[in-house]
Amino acid sequence: MDLRWTAFAAICHEEFHRCAFPAELVAACGGHEDIAWATYFHLRGDALAWLSREVPALDGDTPESLLGADQADAVRHCLWSMPC
Repeated sequence: MDLRWTAFAAICHEEFHRCAFPAELVAACGGHEDIAWATYFHLRGDALAWLSREVPALDGDTPESLLGADQADAVRHCLWSMPC
C-alpha cells in the first residue's frame, strides 16, 4: 500500500507479541505478516475466525478468499478502515 499503511502495521505489530497463535495466523493470512498483525490488533482471539467470515466491507467476500486471489490490498484497506 503506502507509508501510512506501513506505519499503521508497525503499531499493530507492537501488540502481536500477545498473540497465542502467531504462526497459524500468519499462515492463514497467506504469509502476509502485516495483515496478520492488523487482524490480531483489531480482532484478537477472533482473528482466525474473521478470516473465513463474509465481510460486508469486502462486498460479502471472505478475507481468506481475497488473500487467495492475490487481493491482499482489499483486506488491508478493510482492516485499516476499522475503528480502533
